[in-house]
Amino acid sequence: MNYKAVLYILGKIFIILGALMLLPFTIALYYRINGFPEASYISFLVPIGILLAAGFILTLKKPKSFNIYAKEGFVICGLGWLIMSALGALPFVISGCIPSYIDAFFETASGFTTTGATILSEIHSLPKSILFWRSFTHWIGGMGILSFMIAVVPKARGNSMLIMKAEVPGPSASKVVSKIADSARILYIIYFVITIIEIFVLFVGNRISGDNIRFFDCVVTAFATAGTGGFSVLDDSILGYNSPFTEWVLTIFMFLFGVNFNLYFYLLTKRVRDVFRDEELRGYILINLSAAILITLNISSMYTNISTAIRDSFFSVNSVMSTTGFCTADFNQWPTFSKVILIILMCIGCSAGSTGGGLKVVRFELFIKQMLCDFKQALRPHSVIHVRLNQKTVDKKTMKMLSSYLNIYIITLVVSVFLISLDNFDSTTSFTAVIACLNNIGPGLEVVGPTGNFADFSVLSKIVLIFDMLAGRLELFPILLLFSPYTWKKTK
Repeated sequence: MNYKAVLYILGKIFIILGALMLLPFTIALYYRINGFPEASYISFLVPIGILLAAGFILTLKKPKSFNIYAKEGFVICGLGWLIMSALGALPFVISGCIPSYIDAFFETASGFTTTGATILSEIHSLPKSILFWRSFTHWIGGMGILSFMIAVVPKARGNSMLIMKAEVPGPSASKVVSKIADSARILYIIYFVITIIEIFVLFVGNRISGDNIRFFDCVVTAFATAGTGGFSVLDDSILGYNSPFTEWVLTIFMFLFGVNFNLYFYLLTKRVRDVFRDEELRGYILINLSAAILITLNISSMYTNISTAIRDSFFSVNSVMSTTGFCTADFNQWPTFSKVILIILMCIGCSAGSTGGGLKVVRFELFIKQMLCDFKQALRPHSVIHVRLNQKTVDKKTMKMLSSYLNIYIITLVVSVFLISLDNFDSTTSFTAVIACLNNIGPGLEVVGPTGNFADFSVLSKIVLIFDMLAGRLELFPILLLFSPYTWKKTK
């Protein structure tokens, strides 16, 4: 393990996070100066000071050897996200908005991992700067703090592909151009531009439609959509706005942020054929539309207006499949058939290379293709059959990693549900709480449904769920490898 290189890069991450925290600090200061009830700016000044001081100390001396291998990449990623969540919780505690540190840690981990699970009930009463920080963690975590560092920090790019691989959701990280730093920069620009477009559409569209949603709400809602997180400034989530226009706009943008960002680059470079040939995108669209249509048919009898049933169905499907977690309907009250579909969508998730969570559509497709190949192989034992994706043969290493990932995912799920069950909630609550956190969804069913929260879980359960959120966002390995003795052996 190259400890000096790891600490140096962690120092860079601390400096970036401290700089980003200046935004909510400025908002707190602005509202204070203008006489509005607001959390003390000290709530942000303390963690900013800690982050910048630690960052400058760790980066004072650049290591002579900058050799970074896979395990260094995983450790940087795992420790970076863990410490980021731990220090990002301080504004909640110092301001008194969330007095319990474990609860604040849970809320912040949920923010950075874009899960959207919350322990809060009276969200609307929180100070503006805290609401901003809460949703801004979604935006930071959406594309990843390490990817941001690679994109903007000079000389932090030596072995950056190994770092980016540890953080990017999906079976593998791919480059849109030859240099990984340029790839990260391009993807972040696309991410930023789509976020700005969403803010503009929400604000201008609501003015035209007469809904008059505040600009602040448009900004933080766009942050939560972009990161596929789902934190809202209202207790009733998006339902509280009572705005069909807003719901349809968010449905579209939730879908868009669930798409592999590489495909947007292909569109910009006029590689339209590559976009529509992408099997994962076709699978994402097919599953999305099929689920929405089936749920609409299943719940239509519960609604007096079919257009509302269609809107709630499409919104909920995109919210769950993109792993955003916004709510416009209490799907706890929907028929079992619809709830089962939503649980399946929670597990599948969206596209690799997006800001969303879940197993990813491409893994689901590869798993199905592997099963079909096994059936064909059983019927024709002497034939050679390969799994193919996007007209290319998938190598055995990728398929082996897929199998390992699914096995670890199932073990993590089972162990987590077992530990959560000690709280003696009903089985649906325990199971969907873990599913919601491990797949970075947010809401589950029953106690943790759209109208509930995670406040009543024990400290042990919250720690387990924090682990699940971080493990799910980082594709399991970076967090799990922190507990392996081999990881910490010094590289010769």
